[in-house]
Amino acid sequence: MKIDPETVWPTLDQARLALAEGDGANVKVAIIDSGIESSHPLLKGMNLADDVVVSCDGMNINFEEGRGHDVYGHGTAVAGVLLDEVPDVTVGSFRALDPRNRSRSFVIAEAVHLAISRGYQVINCSFGCRGQPKYVMEYKEWVDLAYLNGVQIVAACSNLESGIREWPAYFPSVLGVRAIDCAPDELFHQPRQMISFMAKGERVKVPWLDGSTKIETGSSFAAPRISGKIARLLSVFPNIETGAIKPLLANLAAPYRPG
Repeated sequence: MKIDPETVWPTLDQARLALAEGDGANVKVAIIDSGIESSHPLLKGMNLADDVVVSCDGMNINFEEGRGHDVYGHGTAVAGVLLDEVPDVTVGSFRALDPRNRSRSFVIAEAVHLAISRGYQVINCSFGCRGQPKYVMEYKEWVDLAYLNGVQIVAACSNLESGIREWPAYFPSVLGVRAIDCAPDELFHQPRQMISFMAKGERVKVPWLDGSTKIETGSSFAAPRISGKIARLLSVFPNIETGAIKPLLANLAAPYRPG
């Protein structure tokens, strides 16, 4: 099948081939998380373009070098899953989560703005904010900015129940992801749901702190599977229309039938 890299609206067959053959080269995926332990043996060969810490001292937003450090382990795990899905992708570590794996909405927003300004095409958000409605607009601002700039946001849903509203996963332009027990290369979709994508996120062996590994379960580890698949598509179709990626993946995924 002949594939034109200038294609804006690929067919399903073209997209299916891109998922199978795309290597993620020249695609940048930002991981907004707790940092990445870049020296971890399972991350050997990772193309790390940025390693930035975004924090607040109570008065000012601060930016500093991450120096290959993860303060919790979560970001390293997410990076491991992403690279397992698409090894040739370019990774950016934007540490916005603290040693308790928590953050402030405005710190996350600053990290996302920085990633967008540095040309990242995919932003992986393996976290969620649940709380007062006032937080919705704080997240909506940068989710909309990403969409207008052709940046795909992939977000994990609540580990308690996908019907629980958490942001940014609960915005229609975001690819919200839930963890299920399936093979690493499988992708499922359930239409007419705010959290409509499902990927492997149960009992996943992931890299952790100090060169160790853990077996983890959660939507956090399903989300980078989707980020990786988007990187595969973008490496073949760099000019794909922003709004085409979510419906293409939905149609290429296997139908999810709960129970």
